[in-house]
Amino acid sequence: MKSIAVNAKNDIFINAAGNLAVAKDLTAAMHSAQQGAQAQLGEMMYATNLGLPTFDVVWNGSPNPAVYEAQLRQMLLDSPGVHDVLSITVTTIDNALRYSVTIITDYGELLLNG
Repeated sequence: MKSIAVNAKNDIFINAAGNLAVAKDLTAAMHSAQQGAQAQLGEMMYATNLGLPTFDVVWNGSPNPAVYEAQLRQMLLDSPGVHDVLSITVTTIDNALRYSVTIITDYGELLLNG
């Protein structure tokens, strides 16, 4: 599996050879899952049906972590290379929704936090 790599600020970048950086295998699966978890429903011009419904579930004045967890789980299972979601923990701390997930990919186990 290959994808365009992103840095810690979630920006694409040029590698040391002067080329657009490419992520492979486990790193590519991680980037794919992270990008999916960060995407909001309707924000992508050419795929408005993709993304998590954060406006309806989180920012509606009455956050529902259980619904968000279910949506996040389904999105992760739909991500390329992801086979299973071993665990998800969704919490609200200081008015911020946070998650920690462990997934199994074609290339190994990953822990994602957001």
